[in-house]
Amino acid sequence: MTEANESIHARKHNSTANTAGIGLRDLLIAAAFCVIGILIGKAAFEAPADQKVMVDETQLRAIIESVLDGREASATADQESDRFALVDDDPYLGDEFAPVVIVEFSDFFCTYCKRHFDQTFRPILENYGQHIRYVYRDFARLTPESTPAAAAAQCAFAQGKFWEFHGAFFNHQDELGYEFYLKTAEENQLDIEEYTACLDAGRFLGEVEVDGFDGQIAGVRGTPGFFINGQILSGAQPYSIFERMIQRELDKAGIDYRPGG
Repeated sequence: MTEANESIHARKHNSTANTAGIGLRDLLIAAAFCVIGILIGKAAFEAPADQKVMVDETQLRAIIESVLDGREASATADQESDRFALVDDDPYLGDEFAPVVIVEFSDFFCTYCKRHFDQTFRPILENYGQHIRYVYRDFARLTPESTPAAAAAQCAFAQGKFWEFHGAFFNHQDELGYEFYLKTAEENQLDIEEYTACLDAGRFLGEVEVDGFDGQIAGVRGTPGFFINGQILSGAQPYSIFERMIQRELDKAGIDYRPGG
């Protein structure tokens, strides 16, 4: 399994990026044709009445190619933005700039999330860990304890131990509660005084709520919900579905890779 790279990054919410990019491309195209029209009009005005209007083909081609290059660069920027749009500052595994970004919205009390953890999570990391950034975000809606459990894991994240808690919480779903959080903190040698203060102050309750709102806005309606390079995938889908989507994104990125190859 890929080692955890846990760090806090600036938010990358770009909800209006695509709209702005499309508008810019349209303006570029309109401007190009405007210039072409001016060139043709100028040539027609300056030419004698009995002379054919000739426009420099090389000049027109240069203008069109310039516009197309601008559109391609803008499209690439939009694709990059989409890939990281839901990453936020949450815990992740893998390379920060991996070609495939998987964002999971989950609830520690969700039985289908546990199924994903038991059956799919590890094979994804084992087979594609070097090519993916796997991000965990909270969609804590199922039980009254869902939000406190998510906040407890975030308190562990603050001490660099999120993924240890992630595994312990899914492996012991029926034990989740305040005492279990403290027990898990002790087992993972956290600063208990700091951890307890974090729990009691509800330090990350707001962060958990923000994750939930972000997921809802993005289209998550239940857990688990996934985004693979911005493409939504709902439910505890089998590994084969993830493999197909990941492989497709790697192929699009020009990366020739097959697990075990």
